[in-house]
Amino acid sequence: MSPQVVVRSVPGERFTQEIIAGKHKLLADEPESVGGSDRGPGPYDYLLAALGT
Repeated sequence: MSPQVVVRSVPGERFTQEIIAGKHKLLADEPESVGGSDRGPGPYDYLLAALGT
């Protein structure tokens, strides 16, 4: 059985998302050039990483 994955917005941030996958916590965000805070990789970065595994 796969661990549960939860994605939720970070209060006070425009695009930042907290991702909880089992016991792991990650942040996703957009670059500052498009209005994000650049606090973590962007969604497409995570997608490309997933395709490479």
